[in-house]
Amino acid sequence: MTIRDRNRRSRLADGQLTALVLDHMRTWPHLDFSPYELGTVLGHSHGTIRRTLLRLAEAGTVTRTRQRPARFRITA
Repeated sequence: MTIRDRNRRSRLADGQLTALVLDHMRTWPHLDFSPYELGTVLGHSHGTIRRTLLRLAEAGTVTRTRQRPARFRITA
């Protein structure tokens, strides 16, 4: 069964958004990104991206480079 959101798009399976975020950040390891920028590029809500980035920062996978506005970089 395919799960669809209110716009009739297919939803990502658990963990897929995290993989998309990390893949994009690994492609550009020298840059830091805001949740809004990643949301625009990946086509997902910046709020959902922000929550994902905060979890990744807590785990040490990404580093928060700025508090306001929030920016993140992949940890080397």
